[in-house]
Amino acid sequence: MKGFLHVRLRNGVALTLVSVLCLTAWSIPAEERITYQEHILPLIEANCSKCHNSDKKKADLDLTTYQGALKGSGSGIVLVSGNPDGSKLWKAVTHAEEPTMPPSRPKLGDKELDLIKKWITGGLLENAAGKAIAAAKPNVDLTLQADAVGKPAGPPPMPVKALPFKPVVSTPHLTAVTGLASSPWAPLIAVPGQKQVLLFNSDTLGLMGILPFTEGQPVAVKFSRNGKLLLAAGGRAANSGRVMVWDVQTGAQLMILGNDYDTVLTADIRSDQSQVAMGGPGRLVKIFLTKNGELHHKIKKHTDWVTAVAFSPNGQMLASADRNGGISIWDPDNGQELFTLPGHKSAVTALSWRGDSKLLASSSEDGTVKLWETKEGKQAKNWTAHGSGARWVSYSHDGRLVSCGRDNTITIWNASGSKERSLEGSCDLPLCATFSHDDKRIFASDFSGHIGVWNVADGKRVGNLDSNPRTAPNHIASVHP
Repeated sequence: MKGFLHVRLRNGVALTLVSVLCLTAWSIPAEERITYQEHILPLIEANCSKCHNSDKKKADLDLTTYQGALKGSGSGIVLVSGNPDGSKLWKAVTHAEEPTMPPSRPKLGDKELDLIKKWITGGLLENAAGKAIAAAKPNVDLTLQADAVGKPAGPPPMPVKALPFKPVVSTPHLTAVTGLASSPWAPLIAVPGQKQVLLFNSDTLGLMGILPFTEGQPVAVKFSRNGKLLLAAGGRAANSGRVMVWDVQTGAQLMILGNDYDTVLTADIRSDQSQVAMGGPGRLVKIFLTKNGELHHKIKKHTDWVTAVAFSPNGQMLASADRNGGISIWDPDNGQELFTLPGHKSAVTALSWRGDSKLLASSSEDGTVKLWETKEGKQAKNWTAHGSGARWVSYSHDGRLVSCGRDNTITIWNASGSKERSLEGSCDLPLCATFSHDDKRIFASDFSGHIGVWNVADGKRVGNLDSNPRTAPNHIASVHP
């Protein structure tokens, strides 16, 4: 029904919304826009997510996503945008109709009820930038046609407008940089910072902009195969997990996906941009459709935290790995397992596909890097890369690899797994390493919060990136003297 958004509630089942709606005595100005994302979701995550989430839907209701709230349960609409009196949820919380909420208790106070009424009357807004009666799906279809997959035509995808330089957070101390990503076609490096994602020019090493991560703390970043989109996975520990997606050229936030109840540790987007896969402490691999934000597959194979997910460049396979050393390859269309890849004896720390999708590289805390061929799902190569534990592995365009590990070294390997060189100087436990878009430089982050830059040709260190930028005016002055 156009113009209305409904949430359905199973008749006769009293939802345990008391903790969601037991708001502290907030005083919200009448002119403030009451939204799901800013006002309702934090309350749900803090108090109600154990019962009304995507994995445990009491009364078949998931309240922990905007889409889930709009979809509701299977027994009747309870929310009508702009019409509290026509909303069963409003009747329930005001005790005007059975089932009452909270059950067997007095109704909520006037301030709490007023907040709920304002949200309904205001059009069930998703966020501060949203529109009343907003669609329960992303507002843009990111799916690409087959001929648009891969390297885009024209100039490489770089910001075409000035992005914000003001840090969301700037602290006196550095923290571990747990993620790092290089655009496949442009001189662009993405770094997850504190409640923000930093974009740097890999040629000049200058800061190009800061993207706020509104869902807590980002821990991992990934560019799309065409380099036009940037993903950041993260969340609030033991509370919520999300993946945010931005347009690299404009800096516009395109969508927020996921509804985990702990930090999302890893995410990737399919080459045609039709799906986003993610994983984390919940031991599930979840695949969401970008066209409507809906959960497409929920894979329960892994027995420990999911530490890495990666779509093959051709988009035909999805690899996932866990903290027990398990690796599986899936068909992302039907969610069926294609191969189980046994062999690692400890946590898998990273996955990286070769450009032709014929080989998958994995690194592990057991110290090894393994190469897997995807025709029969067998191990093609195995070597000890970092005896005390390999933390990362990443392919270059030309088939070489870079890895780093607990021995504080960063090493370049040829396509056959033979060592070419270790990079000059040591790091304080390097966590991530990646080639630049042109394979001429390597960027690596470490546990102490530093990000180093090396030349591939001679292994010499040539610079650093600042993972904790200062205030905008001072930082701009330091980059552009």
